[in-house]
Amino acid sequence: MKYLPLTVILTFPVSIQAIYFALCLVIALAGINRKMGFWGYLFCSIIFSPLIGLMVVLVSEKTKKDETA
Repeated sequence: MKYLPLTVILTFPVSIQAIYFALCLVIALAGINRKMGFWGYLFCSIIFSPLIGLMVVLVSEKTKKDETA
């Protein structure tokens, strides 16, 4: 577990950490209307890295909206 990007990023300066978490937030916002939703992509991006999170967002399916209106 000591080689996960999150444990490495926490040893960096605060400015680098802020950029990392901001990228994770952007990835999560991009995944709002996707299969795992905002929180799923946020945690995926934080734990594995924003790059992996972006790849997961790009390959995931969009959620189906109810069109009964």
